[in-house]
Amino acid sequence: MRTHTSGLARDLEVLEVLSFAEAFTNGGLGVNRVSELTERDKGQISRVLKTLASSGLVDRDDKTRRYSLGPRLYSMAMRTKEAHLALLSEPRLFELVAQTQETAHLNVLRGGRVLTTKTVVAAQALRRSGWDGIVSAAGSTASGRVMLAGLSDEEIELWWLEHAQDDPLPALQTAFTKPLEPINRKVKRQLPAKNLRAFLKILQEVRDLGYAISDGEFQPGIVDAAAPVRDSSNMIVAAISTGVPKERIGNQFDPLGQLVSGAALRFSTDLGAPIIGPA
Repeated sequence: MRTHTSGLARDLEVLEVLSFAEAFTNGGLGVNRVSELTERDKGQISRVLKTLASSGLVDRDDKTRRYSLGPRLYSMAMRTKEAHLALLSEPRLFELVAQTQETAHLNVLRGGRVLTTKTVVAAQALRRSGWDGIVSAAGSTASGRVMLAGLSDEEIELWWLEHAQDDPLPALQTAFTKPLEPINRKVKRQLPAKNLRAFLKILQEVRDLGYAISDGEFQPGIVDAAAPVRDSSNMIVAAISTGVPKERIGNQFDPLGQLVSGAALRFSTDLGAPIIGPA
């Protein structure tokens, strides 16, 4: 991870690590693991975690000695714009699940990452929990690309310079078998495309289609589709997405893209987006 100098930045880095899926599925992370993921001294991490625990921002399990995000942090998060969007999105996500029989998500863009803020799990889903709060590389995911496509080429160039070479997320250390992992273990440090010109071409195709497709880049064997959600000012504020097994749809991406686009369009209408035509 990046090296920070300020105390606040170090604290935020620790909180970010505790938001990873590995922490969720393993009931938290110990001092040693947090130290490994942040590449910081164990003594320093121990002091940071104790301070955060005393403020209620993280919890410590006395039996396992693992730390997890605390109730005070969740209470603060529930007052954010993202939490409000997540609450409002639920009916549209349920509709998409009914149409696709697959789990649906609401995601927001955070710099070089995509954050999942709301998930409605399909009845037959192999993975029943652990999606909300997961972060993933924006440039290699359908949700990230569809939100980035709403930026101007100049803004995308600035994003590319700042985030295209961001470190990949740590591989999940869980008991799940490979098909259940939301992050592709094979992905190393790499660019979302060969170069900026190629990335701009990808995003222009997304604009033309109105949705984005990620074929196995986020999760092997899974085709992800995402479409943009707009607010009353017509700004893209989120993306609705779903993933379908490749063996189920083959290369027939458009029907899936249209379903996701419809869900995103209806949610945008709910938010007062100035959209002309049927929702």
